[in-house]
Amino acid sequence: MMGPLTTVFFLLFYSGTTVLGYRPLKPPQSCDSLVYKDSAQSKPTSLFTNKAYFNGQLVYQYDSNSQKAVPEPGWDNVEDWENLSQLQKQRGDFLTENLKEIMDFNHDASGSHVLSGRYGCTLCQDGATDGFWSYNYDRKPFIEFDKNQPAWIPKVPAAEMIKEQWEKDPGAVDRSKDYLEKDCIEKLKQYRDYKKAN
Repeated sequence: MMGPLTTVFFLLFYSGTTVLGYRPLKPPQSCDSLVYKDSAQSKPTSLFTNKAYFNGQLVYQYDSNSQKAVPEPGWDNVEDWENLSQLQKQRGDFLTENLKEIMDFNHDASGSHVLSGRYGCTLCQDGATDGFWSYNYDRKPFIEFDKNQPAWIPKVPAAEMIKEQWEKDPGAVDRSKDYLEKDCIEKLKQYRDYKKAN
């Protein structure tokens, strides 16, 4: 059973009031998000997939078997799906080649492995933005982009090799940073405005 002093403290604490004065709670920040998920697998057959999500809702999905980006209902006219399909084919070829190189590095060229990525951005009501980009290898952290440096940060020895390749072009990391801070945000706004109008 609580004593009088404990009861008073409990009520003050949970009402948002303290002995130092009233502290109103900030309203939750409303943010939109655009998230892409990649996956390149080696077996049972080589397969690359890419999916996009706006505020957690699936927008489209692409796979290397069909080589087509297919929109979900309600998103039919948000993209030029033929151009996006070609872009995803190029990305799939790139990621699949990286998967093979990682497997060779690990002396396991015939194994069953997955290189998966997650990248995207957020835009909040107050104009604040954020971006993220990382890859896992067999569900374990592999490499992550730090846009503050900017640089790719390896999590395991094999990722050092990938970092070296990805940063060979001096402007590559700046383009990755620009993508997260500019291109991704513009695409997010495009998806947001399209959703509001449809």
